[in-house]
Amino acid sequence: RDFRSTQMGGAEGASVGNRPPPADTGGFGGDIPSTSDGHPPSGERGSKSMTSMDFLLRGESVRSNPYLRAFAASGLPEVMMADDNFSSWTNIKGRVLRKEIAEASAAASRIPRAVAKARGLPAAAADGTCADGPLGDGDGVVLFDLCSGKGFTSIFLSHRYPKARILMFDFDRKMNLKHLPSLAPRVSFHRLNLYDDEVERLVSDAVISHGDRGSCVVGVHLCGDLSRRAIELWDRCGVDGLVLSPCCLVRELAEVKRPHGTFGYGLARLAKRTGWDSYRLWCLFLWNHIGVMGSDGDDGDDLVRDGDDGDGRPRRDLNWDDDMISGRNAFLCVSRATACAPCG
Repeated sequence: RDFRSTQMGGAEGASVGNRPPPADTGGFGGDIPSTSDGHPPSGERGSKSMTSMDFLLRGESVRSNPYLRAFAASGLPEVMMADDNFSSWTNIKGRVLRKEIAEASAAASRIPRAVAKARGLPAAAADGTCADGPLGDGDGVVLFDLCSGKGFTSIFLSHRYPKARILMFDFDRKMNLKHLPSLAPRVSFHRLNLYDDEVERLVSDAVISHGDRGSCVVGVHLCGDLSRRAIELWDRCGVDGLVLSPCCLVRELAEVKRPHGTFGYGLARLAKRTGWDSYRLWCLFLWNHIGVMGSDGDDGDDLVRDGDDGDGRPRRDLNWDDDMISGRNAFLCVSRATACAPCG
Protein backbone atom coordinates (compact mmCIF):
# COMPACT_ATOMS: atom_id res chain seq x y z
CA ARG A 1 0.00 0.00 0.00
CA ASP A 2 1.27 3.46 -0.82
CA PHE A 3 1.68 6.08 1.86
CA ARG A 4 1.42 9.81 1.54
CA SER A 5 4.73 11.55 0.99
CA THR A 6 5.40 15.26 0.90
CA GLN A 7 8.64 15.79 -0.99
CA MET A 8 9.39 19.43 -0.34
CA GLY A 9 12.05 21.40 -2.19
CA GLY A 10 12.64 24.99 -3.11
CA ALA A 11 9.03 25.40 -4.18
CA GLU A 12 5.97 24.30 -2.28
CA GLY A 13 4.35 21.13 -3.46
CA ALA A 14 3.60 17.52 -2.73
CA SER A 15 4.00 14.24 -4.53
CA VAL A 16 2.96 10.72 -3.75
CA GLY A 17 5.84 8.43 -2.82
CA ASN A 18 5.96 4.69 -2.46
CA ARG A 19 6.94 2.69 0.60
CA PRO A 20 10.48 1.30 0.54
CA PRO A 21 10.53 -1.90 -1.53
CA PRO A 22 9.64 -5.14 0.32
CA ALA A 23 13.28 -6.18 0.57
CA ASP A 24 14.00 -3.00 2.49
CA THR A 25 10.88 -2.66 4.63
CA GLY A 26 12.40 -2.42 8.07
CA GLY A 27 15.59 -3.82 6.68
CA PHE A 28 14.08 -7.26 6.31
CA GLY A 29 12.19 -9.16 3.65
CA GLY A 30 10.80 -12.53 2.73
CA ASP A 31 7.73 -14.56 3.51
CA ILE A 32 6.62 -15.62 6.96
CA PRO A 33 7.70 -19.19 7.62
CA SER A 34 4.84 -21.43 8.70
CA THR A 35 4.31 -24.77 10.33
CA SER A 36 2.08 -27.54 9.07
CA ASP A 37 -0.85 -26.07 10.99
CA GLY A 38 -0.53 -22.83 9.05
CA HIS A 39 0.95 -20.84 11.95
CA PRO A 40 4.46 -19.40 12.11
CA PRO A 41 6.91 -21.42 14.19
CA SER A 42 7.28 -20.00 17.69
CA GLY A 43 9.35 -22.36 19.79
CA GLU A 44 8.33 -25.32 21.87
CA ARG A 45 4.77 -24.35 22.66
CA GLY A 46 4.13 -27.61 24.45
CA SER A 47 6.89 -27.01 27.00
CA LYS A 48 6.33 -23.38 27.98
CA SER A 49 3.64 -20.76 28.21
CA MET A 50 2.79 -18.72 25.18
CA THR A 51 4.40 -15.27 25.16
CA SER A 52 3.21 -12.06 23.54
CA MET A 53 5.73 -12.75 20.79
CA ASP A 54 4.17 -16.18 20.17
CA PHE A 55 0.72 -14.65 19.88
CA LEU A 56 2.04 -11.95 17.56
CA LEU A 57 3.58 -14.50 15.20
CA ARG A 58 0.36 -16.50 15.12
CA GLY A 59 -1.93 -13.51 14.71
CA GLU A 60 -3.38 -11.74 11.71
CA SER A 61 -1.46 -8.49 12.18
CA VAL A 62 1.74 -10.00 10.76
CA ARG A 63 -0.13 -10.58 7.52
CA SER A 64 -1.89 -7.23 7.30
CA ASN A 65 0.97 -4.91 8.33
CA PRO A 66 4.10 -4.97 6.14
CA TYR A 67 6.41 -3.98 8.98
CA LEU A 68 5.17 -6.74 11.27
CA ARG A 69 5.30 -9.20 8.38
CA ALA A 70 8.94 -8.36 7.63
CA PHE A 71 9.82 -8.63 11.33
CA ALA A 72 8.21 -12.06 11.59
CA ALA A 73 10.28 -13.29 8.65
CA SER A 74 13.56 -11.76 9.82
CA GLY A 75 14.72 -14.37 12.33
CA LEU A 76 14.85 -11.76 15.11
CA PRO A 77 11.77 -13.14 16.95
CA GLU A 78 13.46 -16.52 17.32
CA VAL A 79 16.66 -14.85 18.59
CA MET A 80 14.72 -12.92 21.23
CA MET A 81 12.59 -15.88 22.35
CA ALA A 82 15.68 -18.07 22.75
CA ASP A 83 17.40 -15.57 25.07
CA ASP A 84 15.93 -15.00 28.54
CA ASN A 85 17.52 -11.55 28.60
CA PHE A 86 14.80 -10.45 26.18
CA SER A 87 11.91 -11.73 28.32
CA SER A 88 10.80 -8.17 29.20
CA TRP A 89 10.22 -7.66 25.47
CA THR A 90 8.68 -10.99 24.50
CA ASN A 91 6.17 -10.76 27.36
CA ILE A 92 5.00 -7.16 27.11
CA LYS A 93 1.43 -6.37 26.06
CA GLY A 94 0.75 -7.35 22.47
CA ARG A 95 -0.45 -3.89 21.48
CA VAL A 96 2.75 -2.31 22.82
CA LEU A 97 4.89 -4.94 21.10
CA ARG A 98 3.22 -4.36 17.73
CA LYS A 99 3.66 -0.61 18.07
CA GLU A 100 7.35 -0.89 19.03
CA ILE A 101 8.06 -3.20 16.09
CA ALA A 102 6.26 -0.99 13.57
CA GLU A 103 7.96 2.18 14.80
CA ALA A 104 11.44 0.64 14.78
CA SER A 105 10.89 -0.93 11.38
CA ALA A 106 9.54 2.29 9.88
CA ALA A 107 12.61 4.19 11.08
CA ALA A 108 15.04 1.47 9.99
CA SER A 109 13.62 1.38 6.48
CA ARG A 110 14.57 5.04 6.00
CA ILE A 111 18.15 4.93 7.28
CA PRO A 112 19.84 3.46 4.15
CA ARG A 113 18.40 6.13 1.89
CA ALA A 114 19.35 8.98 4.22
CA VAL A 115 22.96 7.76 4.45
CA ALA A 116 23.24 6.91 0.74
CA LYS A 117 22.11 10.40 -0.29
CA ALA A 118 24.61 11.99 2.10
CA ARG A 119 27.39 9.81 0.73
CA GLY A 120 26.55 10.56 -2.89
CA LEU A 121 25.87 6.91 -3.66
CA PRO A 122 23.97 5.87 -6.82
CA ALA A 123 20.20 6.12 -6.92
CA ALA A 124 19.88 2.34 -6.58
CA ALA A 125 21.68 2.46 -3.24
CA ALA A 126 19.58 5.38 -2.06
CA ASP A 127 16.43 3.48 -2.96
CA GLY A 128 17.61 0.39 -1.10
CA THR A 129 17.61 -1.74 -4.26
CA CYS A 130 21.28 -2.76 -4.18
CA ALA A 131 21.94 -6.40 -3.42
CA ASP A 132 23.55 -5.67 -0.05
CA GLY A 133 22.15 -2.20 0.58
CA PRO A 134 24.31 0.88 1.12
CA LEU A 135 25.13 -0.10 4.72
CA GLY A 136 25.93 -3.76 4.08
CA ASP A 137 26.34 -5.68 7.35
CA GLY A 138 27.08 -2.48 9.25
CA ASP A 139 30.87 -2.65 9.13
CA GLY A 140 32.10 0.95 9.40
CA VAL A 141 28.62 2.22 10.31
CA VAL A 142 27.56 3.96 13.52
CA LEU A 143 23.95 4.70 14.51
CA PHE A 144 22.60 6.87 17.32
CA ASP A 145 19.28 5.98 18.99
CA LEU A 146 18.09 9.14 20.76
CA CYS A 147 15.59 8.93 23.63
CA SER A 148 15.91 5.21 23.08
CA GLY A 149 13.85 4.00 26.00
CA LYS A 150 14.58 0.31 26.48
CA GLY A 151 15.83 0.32 22.93
CA PHE A 152 13.74 -1.79 20.60
CA THR A 153 15.01 0.29 17.70
CA SER A 154 18.57 -0.57 18.74
CA ILE A 155 17.70 -4.27 19.02
CA PHE A 156 16.20 -4.11 15.56
CA LEU A 157 19.17 -2.30 14.04
CA SER A 158 21.75 -4.53 15.71
CA HIS A 159 20.10 -7.55 14.09
CA ARG A 160 19.89 -5.90 10.68
CA TYR A 161 23.47 -4.56 10.86
CA PRO A 162 25.41 -7.05 13.00
CA LYS A 163 28.75 -5.23 12.64
CA ALA A 164 27.46 -1.70 13.25
CA ARG A 165 28.15 0.29 16.40
CA ILE A 166 24.98 1.62 18.04
CA LEU A 167 24.83 4.19 20.82
CA MET A 168 21.62 4.51 22.85
CA PHE A 169 20.87 7.70 24.79
CA ASP A 170 18.18 8.08 27.44
CA PHE A 171 17.89 9.72 30.87
CA ASP A 172 15.33 7.35 32.39
CA ARG A 173 16.77 5.52 35.42
CA LYS A 174 13.89 3.09 35.89
CA MET A 175 14.05 1.06 32.67
CA ASN A 176 14.60 -2.69 32.54
CA LEU A 177 17.80 -3.03 30.53
CA LYS A 178 18.47 -6.71 31.24
CA HIS A 179 18.74 -7.37 27.50
CA LEU A 180 21.72 -5.07 26.93
CA PRO A 181 24.42 -7.68 27.77
CA SER A 182 23.10 -9.74 24.85
CA LEU A 183 23.83 -6.79 22.55
CA ALA A 184 27.24 -5.82 23.94
CA PRO A 185 29.73 -4.62 22.92
CA ARG A 186 28.19 -3.48 19.62
CA VAL A 187 25.36 -1.65 21.41
CA SER A 188 26.14 0.70 24.29
CA PHE A 189 23.76 2.60 26.55
CA HIS A 190 24.50 6.10 27.82
CA ARG A 191 22.29 7.50 30.57
CA LEU A 192 22.58 11.15 29.69
CA ASN A 193 20.38 14.18 29.16
CA LEU A 194 20.40 14.92 25.43
CA TYR A 195 21.30 18.53 26.19
CA ASP A 196 24.54 17.52 27.96
CA ASP A 197 27.76 18.48 26.21
CA GLU A 198 28.92 14.90 26.77
CA VAL A 199 26.33 13.70 24.24
CA GLU A 200 27.83 15.90 21.53
CA ARG A 201 31.31 14.65 22.37
CA LEU A 202 30.27 10.99 22.26
CA VAL A 203 28.44 11.38 18.95
CA SER A 204 31.23 13.35 17.30
CA ASP A 205 33.91 10.89 18.48
CA ALA A 206 31.88 7.88 17.37
CA VAL A 207 31.39 9.32 13.88
CA ILE A 208 35.15 9.72 13.56
CA SER A 209 36.02 6.34 15.10
CA HIS A 210 33.30 4.10 13.70
CA GLY A 211 31.49 5.93 10.88
CA ASP A 212 33.82 5.52 7.92
CA ARG A 213 31.04 3.98 5.84
CA GLY A 214 28.06 5.84 7.24
CA SER A 215 26.33 7.34 10.26
CA CYS A 216 22.77 8.25 11.17
CA VAL A 217 20.89 9.83 14.06
CA VAL A 218 17.55 8.14 14.75
CA GLY A 219 14.79 9.57 16.92
CA VAL A 220 11.33 8.02 17.12
CA HIS A 221 8.55 10.04 18.76
CA LEU A 222 10.78 12.65 20.36
CA CYS A 223 8.74 14.99 22.52
CA GLY A 224 8.71 18.74 22.14
CA ASP A 225 12.07 20.48 21.93
CA LEU A 226 13.90 17.13 21.81
CA SER A 227 13.14 17.05 18.08
CA ARG A 228 14.99 20.33 17.66
CA ARG A 229 17.85 18.96 19.75
CA ALA A 230 18.08 15.86 17.52
CA ILE A 231 18.42 18.13 14.49
CA GLU A 232 21.06 20.15 16.30
CA LEU A 233 23.10 17.04 17.19
CA TRP A 234 22.95 15.81 13.60
CA ASP A 235 24.13 19.18 12.34
CA ARG A 236 26.89 19.85 14.88
CA CYS A 237 28.39 16.36 15.05
CA GLY A 238 28.95 15.71 11.34
CA VAL A 239 26.49 12.80 11.08
CA ASP A 240 25.51 11.72 7.56
CA GLY A 241 21.78 11.18 8.03
CA LEU A 242 18.89 11.98 10.32
CA VAL A 243 15.68 9.96 10.59
CA LEU A 244 13.30 11.76 12.93
CA SER A 245 9.69 11.08 13.85
CA PRO A 246 8.48 14.04 15.94
CA CYS A 247 5.90 13.65 18.67
CA CYS A 248 4.15 16.38 20.64
CA LEU A 249 4.60 20.12 20.34
CA VAL A 250 6.87 22.08 22.65
CA ARG A 251 5.37 22.64 26.07
CA GLU A 252 5.20 26.38 26.61
CA LEU A 253 6.57 27.58 29.94
CA ALA A 254 6.81 30.89 31.75
CA GLU A 255 9.89 32.91 30.81
CA VAL A 256 11.76 32.13 34.04
CA LYS A 257 11.33 28.39 33.44
CA ARG A 258 12.44 28.18 29.80
CA PRO A 259 15.61 26.06 29.69
CA HIS A 260 15.94 26.00 25.89
CA GLY A 261 14.40 29.21 24.59
CA THR A 262 11.06 29.62 22.82
CA PHE A 263 11.57 27.44 19.75
CA GLY A 264 8.16 26.20 18.61
CA TYR A 265 6.17 28.50 20.89
CA GLY A 266 2.86 29.74 19.51
CA LEU A 267 2.25 26.85 17.11
CA ALA A 268 -0.75 25.53 19.05
CA ARG A 269 -2.41 28.94 18.89
CA LEU A 270 -1.54 29.29 15.21
CA ALA A 271 -3.06 25.89 14.47
CA LYS A 272 -6.24 26.89 16.28
CA ARG A 273 -6.52 30.15 14.33
CA THR A 274 -5.83 28.62 10.93
CA GLY A 275 -7.59 25.30 11.34
CA TRP A 276 -4.37 23.40 10.59
CA ASP A 277 -3.65 20.13 12.33
CA SER A 278 -1.16 21.07 15.07
CA TYR A 279 1.00 17.97 14.59
CA ARG A 280 1.33 18.55 10.86
CA LEU A 281 2.16 22.20 11.50
CA TRP A 282 4.88 21.18 13.97
CA CYS A 283 6.44 18.81 11.43
CA LEU A 284 6.43 21.49 8.73
CA PHE A 285 7.98 23.94 11.19
CA LEU A 286 10.83 21.49 11.88
CA TRP A 287 11.22 20.80 8.16
CA ASN A 288 11.70 24.50 7.47
CA HIS A 289 14.07 24.81 10.42
CA ILE A 290 16.33 22.17 8.86
CA GLY A 291 16.34 24.10 5.60
CA VAL A 292 18.20 27.05 7.12
CA MET A 293 20.82 25.05 8.97
CA GLY A 294 24.42 24.92 7.79
CA SER A 295 25.54 21.38 6.99
CA ASP A 296 29.25 21.84 6.46
CA GLY A 297 30.32 20.69 9.93
CA ASP A 298 30.80 24.29 11.09
CA ASP A 299 28.20 24.21 13.86
CA GLY A 300 25.59 25.70 11.57
CA ASP A 301 27.28 29.11 11.31
CA ASP A 302 27.52 29.07 7.51
CA LEU A 303 23.87 29.08 6.50
CA VAL A 304 22.83 28.05 3.00
CA ARG A 305 19.11 28.34 2.48
CA ASP A 306 16.81 26.29 0.29
CA GLY A 307 17.07 27.37 -3.32
CA ASP A 308 20.67 28.59 -3.02
CA ASP A 309 23.53 26.92 -4.83
CA GLY A 310 26.04 25.63 -2.32
CA ASP A 311 27.46 22.60 -0.65
CA GLY A 312 25.90 23.32 2.73
CA ARG A 313 22.24 22.66 1.88
CA PRO A 314 20.80 19.52 3.49
CA ARG A 315 18.51 17.26 1.50
CA ARG A 316 15.14 16.82 3.20
CA ASP A 317 12.09 14.60 2.93
CA LEU A 318 8.89 14.86 4.94
CA ASN A 319 6.41 12.02 4.70
CA TRP A 320 3.66 10.26 6.60
CA ASP A 321 3.60 6.48 7.08
CA ASP A 322 0.15 4.93 7.52
CA ASP A 323 1.56 1.54 8.55
CA MET A 324 3.40 2.84 11.61
CA ILE A 325 0.47 2.02 13.97
CA SER A 326 0.43 5.54 15.36
CA GLY A 327 -1.43 8.74 14.67
CA ARG A 328 1.86 10.62 14.94
CA ASN A 329 3.45 8.97 11.96
CA ALA A 330 5.49 11.66 10.21
CA PHE A 331 9.14 11.19 9.31
CA LEU A 332 11.69 13.88 8.62
CA CYS A 333 14.61 12.32 6.75
CA VAL A 334 17.67 14.50 6.24
CA SER A 335 20.97 13.92 4.46
CA ARG A 336 24.09 16.00 4.83
CA ALA A 337 24.95 17.61 1.50
CA THR A 338 27.78 16.04 -0.47
CA ALA A 339 30.60 18.26 -1.65
CA CYS A 340 30.56 19.03 -5.37
CA ALA A 341 33.53 18.06 -7.48
CA PRO A 342 35.54 21.05 -8.77
CA CYS A 343 34.33 22.27 -12.15
CA GLY A 344 36.56 22.14 -15.20
